[in-house]
Amino acid sequence: MADAAGFHSTGRHHLPDPSPTRQANALMYMGHYAIALGARRRLQALPMAWLLFASIEPDLHDVLGSLVPALSIGPDTHTLLGVCAAAIVVATITSLIFRRIDLALGAGMLVLSHVAADYLTSRLPLWRHGPVVGLHLYATHWVDFLLEAGTIAIGLALYASSPDLRRPARGGVAVIAIVMLACQAVWNFGLDGG
Repeated sequence: MADAAGFHSTGRHHLPDPSPTRQANALMYMGHYAIALGARRRLQALPMAWLLFASIEPDLHDVLGSLVPALSIGPDTHTLLGVCAAAIVVATITSLIFRRIDLALGAGMLVLSHVAADYLTSRLPLWRHGPVVGLHLYATHWVDFLLEAGTIAIGLALYASSPDLRRPARGGVAVIAIVMLACQAVWNFGLDGG
């Protein structure tokens, strides 16, 4: 469950991250991806790529705001107002493309889940220039890893129990779990074990 630590120029209010390597690393989305995988059990009619997109949409907006500062969207991507607006837009687009309100609501909920998860791992403003809240579990590597690993386990268990999932895909869940946990371990502890 990542925040866009590499995109401080957007004006988001982050507390300094105690880990200097964290800012140099690529963004990690394992928890968000796990939530999208788990959501597939209920949202089978949506393509997996759409679920993954919805689960990281606030971070994609963060990147866009950093690349095009004139849009002035960076400071709001992870605020309550910003994520609600993004959820409404994603839900609307989903309803127009897939013509089902349940899928639209599910995609919108995935967008909302992003910031809810980030409040556990980060410290983010509730609104532009508003109070900064969150547990900032990134600062405690083992606790963050355990939270992310639990999210990965639950998400993949839900994914594996999808009734329409073909048998070969179920077999690949263990491989997906290993890859996701390895990526999360590198994110939390680095290659040097730190």
